[in-house]
Amino acid sequence: MDLKNLKPVGNKIDRGISMIVYGNPGVGKTTLATTLPPDDTLIINAEAGLGPLLGKGTYVYPLLENIVNNEFEKVLDELYKKLRTEKHRFKNVVIDNISEIEGQLITHITQRHGKEAPTLREYGDASYKMKQWIHQFRDLVYNNINVVFNAWEFPMELRNAEGNLLSLICPKVSKSIVPVLCGCVDIVGRLEVHEKTGKRWVRIRPNDMYLCKSQFKGVGGSADESGELADLTIILDKVLNYKYTKESK
Repeated sequence: MDLKNLKPVGNKIDRGISMIVYGNPGVGKTTLATTLPPDDTLIINAEAGLGPLLGKGTYVYPLLENIVNNEFEKVLDELYKKLRTEKHRFKNVVIDNISEIEGQLITHITQRHGKEAPTLREYGDASYKMKQWIHQFRDLVYNNINVVFNAWEFPMELRNAEGNLLSLICPKVSKSIVPVLCGCVDIVGRLEVHEKTGKRWVRIRPNDMYLCKSQFKGVGGSADESGELADLTIILDKVLNYKYTKESK
């Protein structure tokens, strides 16, 4: 790279957006993925249930159906390579979900090693591969693809920047993976549903209970709100149309 050709960052984002949506099983994360345009959205499905996708017209890659001889890594590696290098229709990729992928990966590595239960070796191998996949799929944003990681949730103790130990609700992955997963994306949101009305929204504004974030001050709700309407198209469009001004600093 010629350093003379470097350009300053503009006022608007000029690539895809990366996001994590986490929440309890059944809260509607897969349904939320169907708010993206079906013609240009691919859902990488690692779960057994396809009910929320029926009749939606969204393209689905059934990850577990393509695994042969416990070679879990090979399937996802080849899929990533095709998304990165081949011409395709997809502008949105949803990994549904990263918690299940980690669990499946540990199981398949353990079975390949001929063990009945995973040991530190299997957990270590899985952690290394998970971190690699998270960065690789996140980097699809530089191909102008929006990437959404779905995850279950889990309470976890983490240290903040001041070194204090906090108990937060986080995306459900191994503790060593949480900082990688949440640190490398643009938005971390928790899908929530109102118990009485059934209204859903994505909590983006962080607090002392939930691990959430947005790199864009215009996204995440106003000062008296905690998030955005549960519609990924609206949220992503809001980010892509976000324009930095001195007032938004």
